[in-house]
Amino acid sequence: MKTPEEYFVENVNLPGEEQQKDNYTDAESAFMDKYMGIGSSDILNEIERVDPRGDSGLPGFMPAPDMDDFGGEGSPEDFEERLKEDDEVQLVSFVVGEREYALPIVVIQEVVKKVSVTLLPSAPNYMQGIINLRGRVTPVLDLRHLLHKGIGASDKFVVVCRHKGLQVGLAISAVQTMYRADKSELVWGVESEIGVSADFLIGLYKSGEKLVSILSVDRLVEQILKSEGERNA
Repeated sequence: MKTPEEYFVENVNLPGEEQQKDNYTDAESAFMDKYMGIGSSDILNEIERVDPRGDSGLPGFMPAPDMDDFGGEGSPEDFEERLKEDDEVQLVSFVVGEREYALPIVVIQEVVKKVSVTLLPSAPNYMQGIINLRGRVTPVLDLRHLLHKGIGASDKFVVVCRHKGLQVGLAISAVQTMYRADKSELVWGVESEIGVSADFLIGLYKSGEKLVSILSVDRLVEQILKSEGERNA
């Protein structure tokens, strides 16, 4: 059986190679206007560009070079609703703090080792900062803060997702494993099932004694782009 690292090397789709100047999606423009202000394009271009596949020496789980372009808006806006109808959902699990979480494989672009971020003075405390990943602005979210009040093992990797036109990095402690979850093992609508906040969860994977929380990238992106008056403290 392949390790998660081997899977990402062979199977995960790539984003477009280049981000042309000012050729941003609506979500990218909204993010930069909100958190980076005037001259955001120039600011992004001044941030060191990283590419796990290139000669930068950045270690990572590198997708195969012959895969189709991930690009565009990323995963479909309604993909989470579609998951609930699937007979089987493939999940990649990882550790945040000391707890196991998962994401549907369809939303994951790649996993890279943690790198230094550029801080944004106006960013909320659940956002560590941004990185320039192949020319795309990529906010890195602190899942330990969002899910566990900052408690748990330090972050060593970043799960990169692209959804609703925004590339997002989720800081994690470790990649755990992969699951092929049968429909009967999935629970959608989890507010009454768990003891931690369900604000950023879409469901649960239950297999025997195992209980894995499935994160909602849709809700995480909404959290980033919500209006000032709605922003969490």
